[in-house]
Amino acid sequence: MQHVEYKRILLRGVNWLGDAVMLTPAVRALRERFPDAHLAILCKSAFADVYRFSPCVDEIIEYDTDRGIRNIVSLARRIREGNYDLAVVFPRSFRSLLSVFLAGVPARIGYAAKGRRFFLTESPPRSREVLTTHRVNYYAKLLEPLGIERVPQKTEIHMDDGSAEWASEFLAGRRRNPERKLVAMLCGATYGPAKQWFPERFAELARRLTEEGLAEILIVGGPAEVELAGRVEKEAAVPLVNAAGKTTVLQLAALIRRCDLFVGNDTGPMHVADAVGAPIVAIFGPTDVVTTSPCGKNHRIVTVNAECAPCLLRTCPTDHRCMVGITVDDVEQAVKELLATGKHLDEAGVK
Repeated sequence: MQHVEYKRILLRGVNWLGDAVMLTPAVRALRERFPDAHLAILCKSAFADVYRFSPCVDEIIEYDTDRGIRNIVSLARRIREGNYDLAVVFPRSFRSLLSVFLAGVPARIGYAAKGRRFFLTESPPRSREVLTTHRVNYYAKLLEPLGIERVPQKTEIHMDDGSAEWASEFLAGRRRNPERKLVAMLCGATYGPAKQWFPERFAELARRLTEEGLAEILIVGGPAEVELAGRVEKEAAVPLVNAAGKTTVLQLAALIRRCDLFVGNDTGPMHVADAVGAPIVAIFGPTDVVTTSPCGKNHRIVTVNAECAPCLLRTCPTDHRCMVGITVDDVEQAVKELLATGKHLDEAGVK
C-alpha cells in the first residue's frame, strides 16, 4: 500500500480535546508523505479549532454527533461527496468506521478492534506494545501501511491573529500585577472526577503563589468547569483572572501561550499548553504517565506510586489515594523549580 500515491485522503478524527492535539504529529506526517494530496479531517465541531489554521489540512468536515443510524448515514453521505480514495480511521469505535465504509471509500486503515476487521482494508496489529506506548505513537502506528515509519514528537496548534489579539486584550483589562509571571491553572478534567486534584488544594496553591509574589494566576477551563473555577477563585481569596468558560479552543491556546507556566490535571488543556510550548506542571493520578504525558521537554510530572494506578477509571471506587497523596507542597515545589529554571527535569520531576 505504501507505493500508492493517494490524491484525496480523509482522516477520521478522535473524540477528546487532548487526543485531537496528540493527533497533530500524525497529520503533519501524512502531509509530508503526500504533499500534493487533498487532506481532509472529519472531527467534532468542538475540536475543529485544533486544525483550523493548520498548514497540513485542506478541509475540515465538522459534525456534532455520530450516534444513531441517521447521523451515521448523514456522515456517510457527506464523506461520499468528497470522493476520497483513502481513509485513516483513528478512533477504535465501530460507528466511526461504519460511516466511512458506507461512504464507499476504497482504502480504509484502522485498528481491527470491536469487530471491525471485515470493514478495513489494512489493520496494523494493536499489540500490547502499541497500547502501552505514548498516544502520539499509537496514532503513528496506523500510518505504517503508507510507508510512514516516524512522526514528529511534537504536537502543534496554529493560531489566527484574531485569537492572539483577543488574548492580549483580555489579559490587559484584567491583570492587576502584569509585572509578575503568569501561571495558567486548570482545575477540572472532562473525563471524570478521578483525574481531578482537589479544588481546595488548587486554591491553596493559587493563594501561596500570589501572596509570595511569585506569580499571578489565570484560571482556564471549559463551560463544564465554570462552577469549579468559581469555587477555586472564592476559596483562594486572592486577586486572580478567571477565564473558565469564556474561550474558544484557539483563544484558550492564545491565553496559555502568553503564560510563563501551566499547572493542571492530565486533560485536554494540558495538551493545548504543550502544543503552544508552555512549561507544564502536570498532575497525574489514575491515568498513565507513559501514554498521555506532555510531548515537549519543558515539563514536570507530579505523581505518587499508588499500587492501584493507573486504573484509568472516571470515578475512584476507593479512597482516591493517587490524588490524596499529592500535596500542595509537592506541586508548589514543582512550580517554583520550573518557573526558576524553565528546563526539563526528566526523572527528577517524578515524585
